[in-house]
Amino acid sequence: MNHDLILCGWRVRSTLPLPELLPWTGEDRPVDIEIDVANIPVPTVAPTLVLPHSRLWDNGDFLLELDGVGRFWVTQGRQVLVEPATDCPAAGLRAFILGSVLGVLCHQRGLLPIHASAVRIDEVAVLIAGISGAGKSTLAAALGARGHALLSDDVAAIDPKSGQLLPAYPQRKLTPDVLNALQMPHEGLLTHRVGQVKYRVPAFADFSTAPIAPAAVFVLNVSPIGPFGAPQRLSSAKAMALLDRMIYRRAVGHHIQSKLALFSSVAKLSHLAPVYTLPRRKGAPLSELDDFAAQVESCVRTLKSHG
Repeated sequence: MNHDLILCGWRVRSTLPLPELLPWTGEDRPVDIEIDVANIPVPTVAPTLVLPHSRLWDNGDFLLELDGVGRFWVTQGRQVLVEPATDCPAAGLRAFILGSVLGVLCHQRGLLPIHASAVRIDEVAVLIAGISGAGKSTLAAALGARGHALLSDDVAAIDPKSGQLLPAYPQRKLTPDVLNALQMPHEGLLTHRVGQVKYRVPAFADFSTAPIAPAAVFVLNVSPIGPFGAPQRLSSAKAMALLDRMIYRRAVGHHIQSKLALFSSVAKLSHLAPVYTLPRRKGAPLSELDDFAAQVESCVRTLKSHG
């Protein structure tokens, strides 16, 4: 019986249950990534990079340590070891495997991870990028309510060789007020992780694991004043500079892949998909969400109609 899973097109074998991922249904090829619960060895050499909660070694090995959650060891883009803290809920472990760990795996495998949610609009991928808390998942969910399937939530993996987005897994993270605004039920949903008032919301409808071409990137620009604004297309130079800031786990990526490699990947993405800033007022009423999503939808369809 096949217990393998699919994530970003990879064949994943995990001893830790990952119900967010779909079963592997592809060809019988070697496993790409193995995830195991195990004691993590302590390296005998000093790390190259030390950041809050994480360390990176010269060969690209990465260690994430979180009080009350556990430790995560990511090596060679192929293996993840998870050492849970005592009494840590499984959902807490999965939140970081499908977040920070996924981002590091992308870097180790030479991909470009963008801090973005992604949806499919008329058979192309549209990235909604931004810093944490900008409203990426919220806008993606509003687009979902307009019939546009989810492709990824929070980490959008771009293959710089093909220029395509590799869909991650069919699940959103949404707060109760967003669920209410979009008239989505939240009975029976699990919380994302302890200390965070977000629910895990399945988004299986029309989800496809097939790689897909990106058509546009919208970067949310949250400000304390002003209404929802119209998308503003950036020049090539400004687009590349902004995309560079949107790289997920950017500091780690610059040590694993090199700044030049990531610069080349960003340049290719900005060439394939125009980049827009998208003003959003902090604390704006959620009743405006559908209008906000409609602006993105209209912009993408206008872009496509102009070739």
